[in-house]
Amino acid sequence: MSRLPRLTLLLFTLLSNACVNLGTPEQRQEKARRLSHDLQQLSPSISASEADKVAATAVETSTELARDFKPLRFPWMNNGLVNAGLRKRGLCYQWRDDLFPHLHRLNLKTMDLHLTSARRATLMEHNAIVVTAKGQRFEDGIAIDPWRHCGVLAWAKVSEDRYPWKPLPRELTPVVLRPLLMPELYPSN
Repeated sequence: MSRLPRLTLLLFTLLSNACVNLGTPEQRQEKARRLSHDLQQLSPSISASEADKVAATAVETSTELARDFKPLRFPWMNNGLVNAGLRKRGLCYQWRDDLFPHLHRLNLKTMDLHLTSARRATLMEHNAIVVTAKGQRFEDGIAIDPWRHCGVLAWAKVSEDRYPWKPLPRELTPVVLRPLLMPELYPSN
């Protein structure tokens, strides 16, 4: 084998096996502080303490999911491994569905949580959660995305993000989340 193919194979192996840097606790706290600030900018009606809780929960839960899923550096590589049966979990909807209950348990009074998808039912589909002020238009919210950077939480205003987010239709609510989002149909025991 000549040097160039060996070098290429070595670089690909290093890149594909590179772990994601989840940051120090201090870096994650700073990230949560920035997200809380951005959430509070959605509306004066948003409680600062609720925004702090949402931000800290989203950042830390994303980190925990990354520890569980053990993602590679590039999200599309994780998708390939899951789709090939080499990993059990790690698709974007799984990150969203695992994060959502943690946020839902906060029993938010000044914010709403929305399931969202972009390019639904295509090969380029992507899923996340949108946070809005209570009663605010979906389009004015912030999309939070634990998958995009493999557990290092990403967020962006829905109107400014590179993904064309749309609310997930109620009838497409994932089965695991239906008891949370449709308690009238799935009463708890």
